Amino acid sequence: MNTPRNRQQQSRRQDQDSTRRSDRSYAPRPSPSSVPSVQQVTRGAAVSIVLKEDQPTGREVQGTVQDLLTRGNHPRGIKVRLTDGRVGRVQKMSGAAQSAPQVAQAPVSAPTNYRREGAALPSTRDVRFDEYEAPPVRTFFDFLPAEMRNESTLPTNTTPTAKCPICGEFEGDEVAVSRHVDEHLS
Repeated sequence: MNTPRNRQQQSRRQDQDSTRRSDRSYAPRPSPSSVPSVQQVTRGAAVSIVLKEDQPTGREVQGTVQDLLTRGNHPRGIKVRLTDGRVGRVQKMSGAAQSAPQVAQAPVSAPTNYRREGAALPSTRDVRFDEYEAPPVRTFFDFLPAEMRNESTLPTNTTPTAKCPICGEFEGDEVAVSRHVDEHLS
């Protein structure tokens, strides 16, 4: 009467586990020495791969390598993209290496350093590769309204000029004249 409610019988649980394991056939993982290394797997090589969804069963598909997606060696195989777009881990090399079929492509208008090998073209353009045209040189006069562009209507510098009271020869604004007068007096 004091037994916990969530307690199950052990024998029944063991029976369920054994039937569950026998329902699926799990493929044994390959040993690290049996999968090809990065040096062996190259672009254009014919390989057998295991797709992600086929990892529990170990079903292999064949194809030609388009891109290497793993940088170094991996214990379960190097991840590659095949020419048909499928992605999986290489389990073994399939016979002699085949060259990847060359597909005729339209010339790309972008510079060659515009894209990485195997990557799609970016959706935006890089303006650093465009021809540079310097903007035209403009002055403040170019931004004036049309009615003010006539030289007769432009405001002029209307500071009052004064003459030196001592010599009568020097002309300038009041500050300049006062300094000139100081030179006479000193």
